[in-house]
Amino acid sequence: MIWRLLPIASVVLVVVAGCVPSAPTENRSGGEGGGQQAPRTKSLTIGVTTGVQAMSILGASTTVGGWGTVSELHSNGLITSDVHTRALVGRLAEGVPSLEDGSISVLPDGRMKVIYKLRREVTWQDGAPFTAHDLVFSYTFMSNPGIPSNLNEGVNQMAAAEALDDHTFVTYFREPYYLGGALGLRRFWPQPAHVLREPFEQYLATGDSDPVVNHPYWTSDYVHLGPFRLRSFDPGEGTDYEAYGNYFLGRPKVDVVRVRTYSDQNTLFAHLLAGSVDILADTALSTDLAVQLKEQWDSSGEGTLFLRSGGTRFLSPQMRLSVQQEPAVLDPRVRAALYHAIDREELTSGTGFKEQAAWSLLPPGDRLYEATKDGFRRYAYDPDRAKAILRDLGWAAGTDGVLRNAADGRPFRTQIWVTGSSRAWEMPVFADFWRRIGLEVEEHQIPGPQARDNELRASYPGWEPSSSGAGDSVLGRLEGPAAAPANRWTGNRGGFEEPRAQELLARYYTALSEPEQFQAMNAISDYVVAELPFLVTYYNTDLIGMRRGIAAFDDLGGGAQAGQPYGTYTRNAHLWGVQ
Repeated sequence: MIWRLLPIASVVLVVVAGCVPSAPTENRSGGEGGGQQAPRTKSLTIGVTTGVQAMSILGASTTVGGWGTVSELHSNGLITSDVHTRALVGRLAEGVPSLEDGSISVLPDGRMKVIYKLRREVTWQDGAPFTAHDLVFSYTFMSNPGIPSNLNEGVNQMAAAEALDDHTFVTYFREPYYLGGALGLRRFWPQPAHVLREPFEQYLATGDSDPVVNHPYWTSDYVHLGPFRLRSFDPGEGTDYEAYGNYFLGRPKVDVVRVRTYSDQNTLFAHLLAGSVDILADTALSTDLAVQLKEQWDSSGEGTLFLRSGGTRFLSPQMRLSVQQEPAVLDPRVRAALYHAIDREELTSGTGFKEQAAWSLLPPGDRLYEATKDGFRRYAYDPDRAKAILRDLGWAAGTDGVLRNAADGRPFRTQIWVTGSSRAWEMPVFADFWRRIGLEVEEHQIPGPQARDNELRASYPGWEPSSSGAGDSVLGRLEGPAAAPANRWTGNRGGFEEPRAQELLARYYTALSEPEQFQAMNAISDYVVAELPFLVTYYNTDLIGMRRGIAAFDDLGGGAQAGQPYGTYTRNAHLWGVQ
């Protein structure tokens, strides 16, 4: 085992014992002289470890630290997931479009038409009615190349949109799109026309996007269609929400939800033990701390830690020659050698939870797993093979054991950058694997508050350990364009934009039948196995915590990490309760 759990809990508690108040789940006040008692205010606090710089599509797309998980606390998409399964259900839509009922159809010109019938009782959190015209505006707004967005996956597939009436939204995809009838929040984030139309028109008239980008809507004035309305926004401290009384699924049972940002996971850990944080968002706490939290909660009965199958972890190389420290990394043969140097079984043996080494692009249990099964077996742990490949490519070890290039004598240097600290343990582990075969590796951890700085995130000069949601969400790392100043650094932060990959993705995204999707996924798997645009390492476990006295998460079976196109763990937050 390369790393071990550190007994830091007692140290953390000593540091914060005198400064962590137990946040009450209710506030009570009585009138003078024993008068009437005020109604109980039910509140809860969620702990995350990524700072928030903006709401909605101007926020970062990262799922690290738990911020993405709370999206359905305040916002809603057309579609979400069912209670106990990942089956699609309507949210803003009355139901799920399908080929069977004719609401999805492929037109003679090759485009795909999808009709969404909308609920009639939905309002924005400022009271304005929500209509199909908002969705048409959303398409126009988000498809404009001058509007920066980190969450445009669905919009990028669209060709047009129209409103047949206030409650019938029709979107046309350029070609068949397998998620056209599954537009959850991440794939198509509705925008309020009554708020953003004026600054958008200013942008169209002047070409200056500042009136849009700098509008307070993205921070303090944010309104959407979820059960809780934003009331305060502080990038350093977090966000506060209050129950929206006119929420179309019924007023939430909790009155106030606070999302608190902790740049240091030890501090979050201490607040969880002290009872001042009620809910732990997935990916917000490191695995070693989660192990300790589970042990203490299991012993004391003060809380419950849920374990769910999570996303796919991988190492992503920097593909921009101008940014990449060592140009040799751009050679897939070099990446293959570095892959051979990683012991994936040992990597997962010390996580403290049952996590699985990855030998395929998709995890076991995925409906298309067989199309990718054992694709990465050819890159089994073999450090001697890694050294031999590098030696054949002109990298030989000197007397000091460091690999040097035969042509110019430069050492093989690279860097590993990680964000946050929930999976920060990976960095020294990967670095150790590569040092064993002769690389010089520098380790760099981006502080939590900077994790949403898109330009900084896109500037890593070597490798980035990262993650996707479950299933085919990992394909997002193949999508272009590369992050750049022109798109305000909202593209592929690894700089990957390869035409063949885009062709293969298009084939998969346009496949409507499962046999076609199977064949397309098999071709993508073959491509990734051969070219290694990223190195899949293991399938992680989502860790979600809940303090005693909180009623939530009886719907975990249908939820997923924020990287999925629909249905997060907070999709039914209006039903949460405080005992």
